[in-house]
Amino acid sequence: MNQQYKQDYPAVGPSLARAEAGLCFAHCLSTGKRAAAFHGPKGSIPNLRGDAAIASLPSPIALYKARLRQDGLSLIACVFGFLAFAILAFVSIELTRGDGRIAVVWLPNALAVSILLRMQFRNERLLLAALLAGNITANLFVGDTLATALILSSANMTEIVIALWLVRKFASPHPTMEDTRDLVVFVLGAGLVAPLVSATVASLALAGAGNASFSGVLQWAAADALSMVIIAPAVLVLWDALSSPRLPTRRESLEWAALTVLGTSVTLIVFLQTSYPLLFLVPPIIISHAFRLGALGTAFSVFKVATIAVLATQMGYGPINLLPMPLHSQLIVLEAFLASSVLVGFPVAAVLSTRERLTKEIINSRKHLALLAQNITDAILRYDLHGVCTYASPSVSRVLGAPPEEFVGMTTGERVHPEAREEVARAEESLLSGKSRSERFTYRRFLDSEDGSPVYIEADCALAFDHATGEREGIVVSARDVTERVELEGKLKRAMRHAENAARAKAQFLANMSHEIRTPMNGVLGFADLLARMELNPEAERYADLIARSGRSMMMLLNDILDISKIESGQLVINYETFDLPRLIEDCVRLHMAGAERKGIELGASCPEDISARIQSDPLRLRQVLLNLIGNAVKFTETGAVTVSVLQEGPRLAISVEDSGIGIDPKRLDRIFDPFIQEEASTTRRFGGTGLGLSISRQLAELLGGSLMVDSMPGVGSRFTLRIPLQEVDPELDEPGIEERRAGNRLAAPPSASLLLAEDHDVNRMLVTAMLEQLGQRVTVAHDGSEAVKMALDAAESEAPFDLVLMDIQMPGCDGYTATRTIRSHGVGLSQLPIIALTANAFPEDIAAALEAGMQGHLAKPLVFEELTAVLARWLPVRIVPEERGSLPPTPSSTPARKPSGELLERWNARRSEALAAVTAAVEQDILEGVHIEELARTIHKLAGTAGMFGEEALGEKAAALERALRSGVEPIVRKKLAEELLATA
Repeated sequence: MNQQYKQDYPAVGPSLARAEAGLCFAHCLSTGKRAAAFHGPKGSIPNLRGDAAIASLPSPIALYKARLRQDGLSLIACVFGFLAFAILAFVSIELTRGDGRIAVVWLPNALAVSILLRMQFRNERLLLAALLAGNITANLFVGDTLATALILSSANMTEIVIALWLVRKFASPHPTMEDTRDLVVFVLGAGLVAPLVSATVASLALAGAGNASFSGVLQWAAADALSMVIIAPAVLVLWDALSSPRLPTRRESLEWAALTVLGTSVTLIVFLQTSYPLLFLVPPIIISHAFRLGALGTAFSVFKVATIAVLATQMGYGPINLLPMPLHSQLIVLEAFLASSVLVGFPVAAVLSTRERLTKEIINSRKHLALLAQNITDAILRYDLHGVCTYASPSVSRVLGAPPEEFVGMTTGERVHPEAREEVARAEESLLSGKSRSERFTYRRFLDSEDGSPVYIEADCALAFDHATGEREGIVVSARDVTERVELEGKLKRAMRHAENAARAKAQFLANMSHEIRTPMNGVLGFADLLARMELNPEAERYADLIARSGRSMMMLLNDILDISKIESGQLVINYETFDLPRLIEDCVRLHMAGAERKGIELGASCPEDISARIQSDPLRLRQVLLNLIGNAVKFTETGAVTVSVLQEGPRLAISVEDSGIGIDPKRLDRIFDPFIQEEASTTRRFGGTGLGLSISRQLAELLGGSLMVDSMPGVGSRFTLRIPLQEVDPELDEPGIEERRAGNRLAAPPSASLLLAEDHDVNRMLVTAMLEQLGQRVTVAHDGSEAVKMALDAAESEAPFDLVLMDIQMPGCDGYTATRTIRSHGVGLSQLPIIALTANAFPEDIAAALEAGMQGHLAKPLVFEELTAVLARWLPVRIVPEERGSLPPTPSSTPARKPSGELLERWNARRSEALAAVTAAVEQDILEGVHIEELARTIHKLAGTAGMFGEEALGEKAAALERALRSGVEPIVRKKLAEELLATA
């Protein structure tokens, strides 16, 4: 108990636990109940917490007084018990024992058990000791020896204790004679078992006195049992009535008066005459009291009959005196008669009381169910196992639009809207077949609303089981109107479709705008590039450079907008490859060196030697992030320096760009990475830009598996730190990345060839033609896709076919994809005529679409001389050039290369065979999608990275194209086509 107080009231301490006993004693004093009744759960004091508990505790003086008062009451109870038991025992022995020692009527035990079942004493054992002392005193007064008195008294105490234990154990601590179970337990325990045990103990004393006999034992047991059955139930009932008194109604008063007069009159007639055995008239009187007046009336009737019968029998009247036997035998017969009357009356009263209680509970339950059914918002229906409705609540009218009577007797398939019939049948079949125990679904109601709009219902269906047998009884359905929710869900779905359509429209718009902007910019940058290659005076050269720089700035802004759009739509793909980190950082710094020198600031980079030079990541996206960070640092720094540093932090690589520029207000650091946000509005006007660079950089960092953080102080400078996973490369398995291979494999000016240019835009036609002619190519122009198809097919059938086609994608009428498919469908294959796509869109899906259509390469606008030269050099040698066209000029790829060692060549052949076998298996088993893609892509990546080193550039390009297709999520048919081309090239 103390531990409980320590847990519940730690602030109170042990004093509160010590005070508990005093509180319980004071409560017992005021209520007459023992302390346990005062306790709440786990012995805690209810409604006492913290300081309030301390304030409400009585003072030590009050506790002391309460204990003294309670001890005084206990002493009084013991004294009263001693005297009462002694007097009742003496009277019972002297008046009813006759010539023997055993009393025929034994009242003390029955009264003691009754009182102890109703009053709870703090120390019950002390009271039992007082009763024992009273019994011994009475026995001594009637002439027993001390030993006999002690044994007989012990037998009585044994009977009392056993009776109390059995009743409390198997009935209840507070049994009621109106409960059938309590009554049966009391009669068997207190009226049979306890008296038999007591008689056995008493026989030991009687044997010592020489009076032991089997009849004596039976007389003892009968006297105690009959007294216990007659006296105790009546006392318990009268006690309960006096404890909770109530005024009877007028009707009850009349019934009490009538039955009392009738019962008294009949009892007097029976027991005030000695001529006729009229005992059979008494049980109907007791039963009539049980039927009309309940247990209390039965107890009253028993007391009345017992009093009249005992007095009349002792006076020599009544049917009992017709028996020629001694008085004590007549009293035993009378007791048996009264006990039988009790056993007839009280069970009837208990059964009637139980029936009345259950009837009231049923009535109240029905009232509650009716109240619930009338006020519940859901419609409740019950169906039997045959699908027939057996009950429908009143709320059915409001929810389902028809009165309950129209549903009762109908099956589940009736009154169901055609749209809902299949769903209702499915739920019913699932429940009745045992597949599920409950179902929930939403369906359209059979009756539409008054305005003709549909009403939707959500139904919860569950199996109903019999509580007794556990067998299925039917299905209970709880239905509610969810039309508003369904309409809201419909609006939400439409809003989502609109949002998706808007997103697609946005993406399409950006793609179109990209094409529309890149097309004129292609002309601007291309002609500026051509102009710069001419011999110009210094002023014209400066103007051409300004045009080119302005165009490139415009393209950078456009690329930022397209990148943020691709990132938000999840279309941006990260391509991992091996590259040289110090070289990439050096290139980024070199690109911004001119701007830094113009502003007079220092720009440098440092990369510790202990950091691996070659790592795996996406060099294109890493370059984009670093260029943006370095560009911002140079832009926002007027004096001082910009430093790029690299540091290894465990499994991550930290690349920091630190400047001494204007810095960022700490309040705006959290928003600096939001799109279109700059340090302040004036920054845009002063320095320019879209405010997208940092947002794109952070999102690219996250796509690379890293993060981008910033530390800054206004007027001091900023430090942006990019952290990415460090994936070092094994030197023995090192292989160049795609960007490095492209840089290393660039060819010199290609040989002169015959080219077909399909371009609908006049400026672009002029630009591309001029660029090609500067590269020594002969150009034929087609103005749209249809014309390109005709010219390509005609040339293929002639003696002067084209060596290559540059095909624009977006052309009116017949686009580049359709034109290419048409050319390929007429048997003009790759080996005969390579086709290169010209488009403003450079998304992976655009490249994949070009390859699917039958093209071999892709050039993004605006065109750059180096990229155009590389494509021509890559694809023009595919055809065998006639001798009259002249010999090819020397190219970097035609110069003698160092022959690989035998070990490296052997390793290359093994890797080549492994990769080709993996691709072949993937094509044959059709597993170019799913969980196997990443493993296949890694295998092909190794092939693409090393093919060029062994003179198989074409194989490397095919492998790189297939790797990009696997990682970019293009259609399986495109992957399969690229895989077949790779195998054909090998």
